[in-house]
Amino acid sequence: MNKKYKILVLSHAFLKKINLSFYEQLGKNRNYKISCVVPISLINNGKTIYPDFNQYNGLIKVIKCKLKNSSTSRLFYFLNIKKYIISEKPNLIILDNDTVSLQSLILIFYSFFFKYKISYFCNENNLKNIIKKFSLKKFFKLILIFIINLFIKFKVNNIFCYTRQIQENYDFLGYKNKTFIIPLGYDEKIFFLPKKKKNKKKIIISYFGRIIPEKGIHILIKSLENLKNLHWEFMLDIDQVENNLYYENIIKNLKKNFQKGRVKFIKCDHYQIANYMKKSHIVVLPSLHEEQYGRVIQEAVACGNVVVGSNIGSIPEIIKDKDLLFNPGDFNKLSNILKKLFKNFFFKRKFKRLHKRIINERTISKQVLLFNKYLKI
Repeated sequence: MNKKYKILVLSHAFLKKINLSFYEQLGKNRNYKISCVVPISLINNGKTIYPDFNQYNGLIKVIKCKLKNSSTSRLFYFLNIKKYIISEKPNLIILDNDTVSLQSLILIFYSFFFKYKISYFCNENNLKNIIKKFSLKKFFKLILIFIINLFIKFKVNNIFCYTRQIQENYDFLGYKNKTFIIPLGYDEKIFFLPKKKKNKKKIIISYFGRIIPEKGIHILIKSLENLKNLHWEFMLDIDQVENNLYYENIIKNLKKNFQKGRVKFIKCDHYQIANYMKKSHIVVLPSLHEEQYGRVIQEAVACGNVVVGSNIGSIPEIIKDKDLLFNPGDFNKLSNILKKLFKNFFFKRKFKRLHKRIINERTISKQVLLFNKYLKI
């Protein structure tokens, strides 16, 4: 590679600076010149969200751009993207969205006039479930996606999938020779085992993530009601409240069922969250919906936690341990798993196996290696 290979990346997720980490690491390769398009703002559940950083100084170029239709992922697109295609002259454009999206179709249209390839980081993991849980609406959605993919397939360079489940969905759409699994990596400089050992006299059980019904936080609270005779503290991350009514009900439930000292509310960004993970012992993902990549799992394990999760979406693929999985909504099974983890020998055995695999497979360094391996230049 004599000349620098120019990459232009479009992602709504760049609102969080942590999501630039992979490209910062990739930018250390002097053969790449990377420009990342960041939304000026995004609407999520009626709330306007702005980037969590003002200025950026680093190895990559950050371009702030207005996002149109920002409340719907399949329909949003960056305004004046042609301007940046002309100025950056990319050899490759990476889109952090599904192949069947308005932004994807815009990039495919411009690719007839400019010389660049298109690759994707995709999260589509629910198409095959349409067959299992059939409805007429879902059926027509599937047919539409199939038809559009049939026409755009020849323009897709490759699709990078965070999980095997996502890859299976795109293989199902006919992209079998173009899909590659690249697990989402965590930043080893931020998420790592604390030097000082955690106090095990009181087990800290934590939830990190969005506050919405689909995340099943109420299931976790029900399971904790079965553990009142054990010594534990519940740490709840309330930084991303996306459903106020659900949040209020959770607060009432906690106050009603547990003493004040048993529950701790935290509010932190994605960099501060590592400090709380290092204080925690067990992290629970009680999701009721198809999780796409489960970033919290790898970050929590890297910080010294055993992670317990619902047997749904990408969660079982990352945890890979039946002893740490329960069927969505089964709070009694979750209670039994948590009780076992209070036994030190069981906790250590489960953590050792989980931690070894996570640090070997799911770091940003590993993600970069796989990207370089699978990138078709």
